[in-house]
Amino acid sequence: MLASFLGACEAPAATGQRTLQQLRHTAWTAREGAPPEIWALAQSEDGYLWLGTGSGLYRFDGARFEKFRPLNGERLPSLNVNSLLAARNGDLWIGLASGSVARLRAGHLKAFDLGIPSVAVLALAEDRAGVVWAVLGEDNRGGVVRFRYGRWEMLGRTQGIPAGAATSVLAAADGSVWVAVGGELEVLRPGATRFSRVPASASERPQVRQAPDGAIWLSTGARPGLQRIEPWAQDAPPTWVLPPRTANPRAESLLFDRRGSSLWGTYGSGGVFRLGLSRVGAALVARGPREKFGAERGLTSNLANPILEDREGNIWVGTNLGLDQFRETSAVVATGLPTDSRNGFRIAPGPAGAMYVSTNDGLFLAAPGRAARKLAGLPRRPLILHTDALGRTWIGTDRTLGVWSGTAVRDVPLPWSRPTPFALLEERHGEICISSAEGAFCREGSGWKRQPQLATPGYAPTQMLRDDAGRVWIAEGHRIEMIDGSTRRVFSAREDLALGIVVVIAVRGEHVYAGGDFGLARFDGRNFITLKADVHPFLSRIAGIAETSDGDLWLNAASGVIKIARADLEDAFAHPQRPIKARMFDRDDGMPGVAQQDSWSQTAIEAADGRLWFLTRVGVAWIDPKQLFLNRLPPPVIIKGLISGTRAYVGGELLRLPAGTSNLQIAYTATSVSVPSRVQFRYLLEGIDDGWVDAGTRREAFYTGLAPGRYRFRLIAANEDGVWNQQGATLEFEIPPTFVQSWPFRLLCGFAVLLLLWLVYMLRLRAVSQRIRARTAERTGERERIARELHDTLLQSVQTLTLHVQVAVDDLPQGTPERAKLENALTRADRAISEGRDRVRDLRTQHDPEGIVEILADIVADQSFGPATSVRIQAIGNPRPLAPCTIDEIVRIAGEAVANVRQHADANQLHIDIRFARPFTIRLLDDGVGIPSPILEEGRKAGHYGLQGMRERARKLRGTLDIRSPSEGGTELLLAIPAHIAYERRGTSRWSAWLDRAHRLFNARLWRRLANSRNITID
Repeated sequence: MLASFLGACEAPAATGQRTLQQLRHTAWTAREGAPPEIWALAQSEDGYLWLGTGSGLYRFDGARFEKFRPLNGERLPSLNVNSLLAARNGDLWIGLASGSVARLRAGHLKAFDLGIPSVAVLALAEDRAGVVWAVLGEDNRGGVVRFRYGRWEMLGRTQGIPAGAATSVLAAADGSVWVAVGGELEVLRPGATRFSRVPASASERPQVRQAPDGAIWLSTGARPGLQRIEPWAQDAPPTWVLPPRTANPRAESLLFDRRGSSLWGTYGSGGVFRLGLSRVGAALVARGPREKFGAERGLTSNLANPILEDREGNIWVGTNLGLDQFRETSAVVATGLPTDSRNGFRIAPGPAGAMYVSTNDGLFLAAPGRAARKLAGLPRRPLILHTDALGRTWIGTDRTLGVWSGTAVRDVPLPWSRPTPFALLEERHGEICISSAEGAFCREGSGWKRQPQLATPGYAPTQMLRDDAGRVWIAEGHRIEMIDGSTRRVFSAREDLALGIVVVIAVRGEHVYAGGDFGLARFDGRNFITLKADVHPFLSRIAGIAETSDGDLWLNAASGVIKIARADLEDAFAHPQRPIKARMFDRDDGMPGVAQQDSWSQTAIEAADGRLWFLTRVGVAWIDPKQLFLNRLPPPVIIKGLISGTRAYVGGELLRLPAGTSNLQIAYTATSVSVPSRVQFRYLLEGIDDGWVDAGTRREAFYTGLAPGRYRFRLIAANEDGVWNQQGATLEFEIPPTFVQSWPFRLLCGFAVLLLLWLVYMLRLRAVSQRIRARTAERTGERERIARELHDTLLQSVQTLTLHVQVAVDDLPQGTPERAKLENALTRADRAISEGRDRVRDLRTQHDPEGIVEILADIVADQSFGPATSVRIQAIGNPRPLAPCTIDEIVRIAGEAVANVRQHADANQLHIDIRFARPFTIRLLDDGVGIPSPILEEGRKAGHYGLQGMRERARKLRGTLDIRSPSEGGTELLLAIPAHIAYERRGTSRWSAWLDRAHRLFNARLWRRLANSRNITID
């Protein structure tokens, strides 16, 4: 047990046990959320403190009390909890006033009826074999039961259990089980089947506990005191031990601490008591101090019952009004001194590690192992307390200088008449010098001798020190003056001494320190280097400085006592802008308050035994640097649950949240109950946080705007001394997507985007088609205009001219050369007029957009193929009218192709396929001689532009024209035109569609008869 305790709180054994008053006491009442009527305490493996109360079961993580609420369908048989047991397997057993027991395992509650209704289960215990024991008692009713093989069994006279109420049960370290039942003490020894009686007084609800040395201790109310029983000496009578006196001598609960140095107990109406234990040989006997701690010292109530020591070594006491904690701290308050001093305390080293302390009206001698003792009264307010090399203690006020002679304070007259504050310096071995605004003087014999070298004209000195190099340092308000022989030098804000008012100066060897309102400074041999409080806030208002023999620096400041290790101190002065690694000691560490603010004396002094003493406004405390209590146990980390909206989720393997969840809150804790206010947290939500989030002491994490997916939340925590639980805890949860967030919806959105792009593309094609049609219509209009101009102007004028010439020719005699020439000219003119009319007709010719088959048949007929050439024209698909603006280009391309077949192919067959589809195509295939490969590769024949013109016309229609020579011979030409350009846009009503179909059918039949008469086959 001792090794376990030292592992939790690393500190060597104390030279003297601290009193209850020197322990750090913390109380929780209803104001802090604590429940009343606490009857039982236990700590589970996860670090929670469980409180059994008259109003239900509670758990406490050090920061918040939570009432236990069973899961749906489960309940406690009673809310009055009398006993608790945290079993080794992690179960929590709950003894109830209704005579039943409940087991809490992995969050699930199961109740057991013990068969004795309305008799409270007063105690629970687990023996070495894992058997759980319970005792029930009420008046003269009760019994002993045990849980093994999955069921509870009642024990009676057959097992040696007498009738009557059972109040306490103990599972001893050797495997034996002790019970107090029916006014008797019974024991079931290892291997035995029956309990045997032990000679002891076991009346008035006794409590049974085992000490670290193996002895059994028994409390009783029949006779004031405790009984110590040696179990190895079965017939030996018990030894009686008297605890501190109280009105109600019955002890409600007993506890041996892990060190084996104290026996703790509670009285039903007298608060808490503690007995100091010491070893005599192998036995622990009560030879230490006997102490009480009650409501007059801050206990929540004198009606105390359960007492518990937790895994970190803290002592917990439950009362009818709240919960109390006692723990050892690094700082210890000196007892026996006033709790405050109107004008502050002064301190100076005393003999053998003791310290002289002055208050407003008294001089005390304080030592770590005992209460301070008052040595003498003081008539005036002290400003200075100094112990010189001869062991004399000097006490300075604003009027006098006194010296403690061992029995009284002897006044020494000052060298000035009016009251004035002054500073004191020990120049040489026992030589005292003082300095004020009246000048500087040194003590010689029984008088004073002026010392001009130490005088500070115009400035009132507050402190004077001499370093090992012989230099004198004087604090003078906002500046420090150094006297080195005949050399004087002043340091102020201009020389980097940016401290504001210099509150304190300190010397260790050749190190000179200064502390003030705005930081800490150290002399480097030439100047002061200042660590500024605006960079390091905890260095504000330093009132005490002490450097230890190992080089560590201790500061007494407004924020608390600060320790800076030597290596960290050197790094800080080498790099003043870097963060300083330091440890803070404040009220949670036992300090009674913050630094006493005083510019006339030190508030941090090192004693002869190495302890450091600090002055505060409300008391004096000491810290032993070699006995710092460090909590080395990493805190258990618990993720309590997740809240989304109004619904809470308890952590499991994988939480599945409602679809669309985006905002959530995660509650967590760490059950380090020593100083919960200092527990630090860091968390990380993988995929969201870039790194660990430093949450400080906050115990909740908030997230907003989360997307669907699977997440993993990680949490780590550190205790009050910065020991991190790196393993931490994790919580995994999943947010399913809504339909809007799902992949099908995204695919639909992608499809919609593609559809929109297609619509934009179609609109673009439509616009291009309209531009082409507009250009074609414009060209057609221009051709019509030219045709009108030719017909109405040029042809009419030439016709009129020929009439005039004809009249002139008629007047000439027949057979004359002139008449013959003019008649020849008239013939040529008539031919020109005929050709002009043909051109006008061609310009005005508009092809029927619905008769492309007939138009091609007419083109073939005009070429006058010989009877040896067979021409077949085939229409494939549902015929559709072609756009007027494109049919002319199609006809010219097809006409050029048919003409080439007629003139160059020498073909026997010509097949023309017209396919009404998307796109619109015309395919011409002949079995002629074909086109030479060079011409196909070049795309045209030198000096001829027919093929080139056909391709240019196809490109105008945004179409393609492919010409190739099949392997079986001949030539294949394929013209493809996009449907939105080739076809005419018309209404889509069923009536219009039937009219179009009938019209095309009639025209097809008509032109088929015409083609048959010309050796043309139309399909």
